[in-house]
Amino acid sequence: MDLVKLRYFYETAKVQNMSHAAKELLISQPALSKAIAQLEEELEMDLFYRNGKRITLNSNGEFLFKRAERIFAEILDLERGLREFREQGNGELSIVTTLPYTFTNILNEFLNFYPTIKYKQVPLSKDNLEQFIEYGKFDLCITTEKLNHPNVEWLPLFNEEIFLTVPSTYPEAKLESVHLSELRSLPFIGLTAEYRFRQLTDNFCQENGYTPEYQVEVEEATTILQLVKNGRGAAFTPETSMNMYDDKIKHVRIENGEFTRTIGLLKHKYTYATAISKAFIQHCYDYFENTHK
Repeated sequence: MDLVKLRYFYETAKVQNMSHAAKELLISQPALSKAIAQLEEELEMDLFYRNGKRITLNSNGEFLFKRAERIFAEILDLERGLREFREQGNGELSIVTTLPYTFTNILNEFLNFYPTIKYKQVPLSKDNLEQFIEYGKFDLCITTEKLNHPNVEWLPLFNEEIFLTVPSTYPEAKLESVHLSELRSLPFIGLTAEYRFRQLTDNFCQENGYTPEYQVEVEEATTILQLVKNGRGAAFTPETSMNMYDDKIKHVRIENGEFTRTIGLLKHKYTYATAISKAFIQHCYDYFENTHK
């Protein structure tokens, strides 16, 4: 089987549009159509349903697409290993995560030791997580949710406490700790309900008979503390995101039992682990040991 034609099929199947795939592959649409037709002739089977300009995978195409995805994931893994040998430790690092405060600090310190690496942060979406778990497309994943899957290993890094954060002008700012039942009706600022951290805090509150009233819901975690600082409301803040030196806000410990989450790494078991990715894992252990003793 011609690997070039298989690549043409794979890219076309991903977008299910000949003209878009041709642009992505930097070839003409007639050349792409001809290559796929030749592949179908070679395999003695159709791979797409064709309806004018619309194409969709048939059962043959779906079968081939799944296997082509694994083939190109293996090729990507091979390229990753060869690139490391060629670049002698400079390398590249791609990490799936949505922890802006924590990850910025970890990465900043890591770049002190490896200033020449090329780094890419990948959003923790459903599709990206699937690409990581199933095909090892990225090096590592930093998350607060343990996943049980035969392809990945969970490495817990740090169990962090979650605090109530209020503007320094609020009465709660005078307290060192508070029980949720003692809170007045505070306007809350937080992530939208689709986010895991919001679900975690909502569940904890509900279990303790308290329902936060969210006045502001945002998509960016970095916005939350800025709004609290400006006196717009209260928020729940994980320990690693706290700024202890900002006199405009106060972090208050919550007395309702253990209110925590665990930050951890997901490492793929079957893809090539580069020296840079191994060094980053060790750096994460060292970072939490040194900064959160």
